[in-house]
Order: sequence, then structure tokens, then C-alpha cells
Amino acid sequence: MALPISVTYTFATATSAIPLSQLDANFTTVVNGVNGIGNGTNALSNVQITGGTITGLSSAIPVASGGTGSANLTLNNVILGNNTGAVQVVAPGTSGNVLTSNGTTWVSQAAGGGGTANVQTFTSSGTWTKPSGFGTGSRVLIEIWGGGGSGGRSATSGLGGGAGGGGAYTQLWTTLSSLGATESVTVGAGGTSVSTNVSGNAGGTSSFGSYASAYGGGFGQVNSVGGGGGGQLSSTTDEGPGSPWRVQFGGCQTALGQGGSGGGQAGKANFWGGGGGGSGLTSNGNGGAGGASYMGGGGGGAASTTGTAGSGGTSVGGGNGGAGGTNASPNGTAGSVPGGGGGGSPYNTGTSGAGGAGKCIVTVFPG
Repeated sequence: MALPISVTYTFATATSAIPLSQLDANFTTVVNGVNGIGNGTNALSNVQITGGTITGLSSAIPVASGGTGSANLTLNNVILGNNTGAVQVVAPGTSGNVLTSNGTTWVSQAAGGGGTANVQTFTSSGTWTKPSGFGTGSRVLIEIWGGGGSGGRSATSGLGGGAGGGGAYTQLWTTLSSLGATESVTVGAGGTSVSTNVSGNAGGTSSFGSYASAYGGGFGQVNSVGGGGGGQLSSTTDEGPGSPWRVQFGGCQTALGQGGSGGGQAGKANFWGGGGGGSGLTSNGNGGAGGASYMGGGGGGAASTTGTAGSGGTSVGGGNGGAGGTNASPNGTAGSVPGGGGGGSPYNTGTSGAGGAGKCIVTVFPG
């Protein structure tokens, strides 16, 4: 039966008494119409519902019929259109997140252009963990310093022990998406000091995963020659890991009577070598000063037996080199962290200065 319901016999058109059979037919028509609405036989149109509750639906009202297509909408989620399919939602995510378009849909992610950077600093070896709440395109700055070399103790009367070279510095920019959930961090140890008439020890190499490394400074030699500053590549020469300046632009290994050369920029605009270690003696009987560096460790100062010990080289971003010893004060000074070279010790006395340990700093910027 189609709606609206039409009653055949009406009082308005009656001209005489209406037979009971006609009234009964009218009642049947009305009853069938109402029952048809209840069982779905009859469809309603142009109906306004001004109150009450609709219950008993066997499934969610589809989008095409004005519904959501979903039986439940999670509290505080944002609703996204999905053509004629059930609506999609975006959860709030981490506190401080914003709704951002990725060009295809909307996602909840950390706000760009603001917020606080995540900084993880390593002064010993460990594991870096990717922080949460940052977009995959966030920029990451990785800074690495190699360990400084230690000074040597002279085995020749009248000569001071050579000083250790400063550790190298390496800087790398990358995106957060290029890094794993965790990355291994190795922090190179500073060269250990010596208390006998021998050469010092080279500084260790520092690294961040397989992405970047910074080599340690060379050792100060027993024969007064200073160690080379840390460079870009390793070396098996007597300078230790700090290769000659001609190739790596770390501070140059220094010969008798010279101060250490400063660490220069190596090949890449974001790399600085460590300062070379000083050597003794100079013409006036003093120990050679350590080479300076901008970001690598400063070279250590050489010892002096008869004059003034060499001072340690300075560094803006790395550790300073340690000063050399004299007969009156024979112990060489340790290099500062990160990567400062240790000072040398004079003939047959004192303990040389240890090299400063390396370091690694990883900074993730919001964006």
C-alpha cells in the first residue's frame, strides 16, 4: 500500500446513512497503512521528527542516507570525509600536536617552526634513541669529537716530551627519517698518560652509527716530536690517527723546536681538524705551544727541561690542549673534553698529560 492513505468512504461525501460495512472497510484501510509503516511495507516521505529517540536500527545509517556509516565515534577524534564510505577519524596523538595536511589527508603531528629541540649528549659510548613528537622531515645536527692524544715523556737529556694532538671534529646535517629508531654511539677515549720514558697514546675515534666519524689526535713522541691533530682519515704513521695536514687538514705533526700547527678545514665546509701537539725544544729552550683549532681539540704543549713549557692550544668548540711540564713541575696537564691534546713531560721525570675524551651531541629540531 502506498502512502498517503486514501479512505474511500467519508462522512463529507455521505448523503445518507453510511453502512457499517463501509466503515469497517475504512478502518481496515487505516490499520493496514499503519501496520505497513511498522513493518516497512509503506515508506514515509516528507516527515519531520521533532523529538524522541530512534531505536532498534539493525545497522548504522549509511552516508548516502545522511548517516556516518559508523556505529560508534571515538571520543575527541576528528571526523574526516570518505566519499560514500563510513567516515574516517584522526586521533589527537601527542600533547601539542596539530592537524596537518600531508597533501593527501590530515594527520596529527608535532607543530613545525616552533617547540623545543631534543638534545642527547654522549660523553661515553651508548645508544641514541629517536625522540617522539617530531615530524619525519625534522632536521638533525650530529656533532662528533675524537679523543685527544696524550703527551710523551722524553728519553733524551735536555729535551722535553712531545705533546698530543687534538681530536678532530665532524658535523653532519640530516633528516630524522634517515635515521633508525636507535643508533650506536661510540665516544673515543683520550690517550692515556705515560709515566716512563716512552711516547704517549693516540686518541680514540668517535662515531655515530655508520653516518660519521671523528678521528683522534696523534700521540706525543718520546723524542720530542708532537703528535698530529685528528683528521678525516685514519693513519698508521707515527702521528697516530691524525694524518698529515697535507691530506687531512688536521694539525700537522711537528718536528723538534716547533709549535704545533693549527687544525684547518678539511675538504668539507663542516669539518675541522684538531690542533697539532707542540714539540721541544725551541731555540730558547722552551717547549713548543700546541696548535689551536676552531672546532677540533686544541693540541697539547710540549715539555721543557731548561726553560718554559709550551702552552696548550685553544679551541672555540672543542677542548683546550694541556700545557707541558718542566723539571720544577714535571707533570703535563691533561687536555680538556672534548678532544684536547695532553701536555708532554720532561726527561726522566713526571707523568704526561692524558688526552681529553671525545664527545657526541645529537640535536633534533622541530619541523
